[in-house]
Amino acid sequence: MNVRGRILEFVSAFLVASGAYAEPSPRDLDPLAARPGFSFAALERPAGIAEAGVGWLTLPGAEVCIERAAGCSHGDTSLEVEVWQLYRSSRRFAFGAGILLALIPTTDAPRDPEGVERDHIRRYFTVEGMVRYYPYVGDSVEWWVGITGGLVVVSDSFIVEQSRDDNRALLGPRGVTIRTEGGTVGLAGGPVVALSPNWSAGLTLRYGHWFLPHQPARDPLGSEASLTGRNTMFSLGVSLAYRTEL
Repeated sequence: MNVRGRILEFVSAFLVASGAYAEPSPRDLDPLAARPGFSFAALERPAGIAEAGVGWLTLPGAEVCIERAAGCSHGDTSLEVEVWQLYRSSRRFAFGAGILLALIPTTDAPRDPEGVERDHIRRYFTVEGMVRYYPYVGDSVEWWVGITGGLVVVSDSFIVEQSRDDNRALLGPRGVTIRTEGGTVGLAGGPVVALSPNWSAGLTLRYGHWFLPHQPARDPLGSEASLTGRNTMFSLGVSLAYRTEL
């Protein structure tokens, strides 16, 4: 019995030592792999999200006019850049604010006043809030839908083009800018794919309306703001987001 007891003690000690020096698992070697933040479905704490994206903005029914008596062009598109700062309070909800810049519209129809050669540049700028709801949250893929609303600014700049043969100095600014402010409301949504514990990529589709004054502002030479009234907006883009738990 004495010998048997010693044998049992030796076997028990060997098993304990074997467990202590067992080969570590990949999750032990890589702490990031063990983080619950890698899985969207494992999100349990609030998180901050910084998101940036590029896309294509379309105003299919817009009447682009700078002198309505001379006619208007219909529709406009532009490359856009978006930046958002979001707070994800839970697995299902997030809210925040962001900006959109569209600086390269494809529709421009400058009409110069008699005797004055001018170039016309139009830009779009929005500042909006957003509320998101996530109807599907998986391990590496999730879908969200949301509502947006805020301020839109359409900037029309008319710049005098000075001839190279004209050596006369130009006094004062070379042009004038007309800014038209209005409101915007819309819907948005898209899928998001996890790239790492903190990074993700997504596809965003947006639909909305811009509400601008019906009477266009004018500059001293009679040129008008290029957009008025209600304009429907579509946007499709890709985004990259960084998430950190708070």
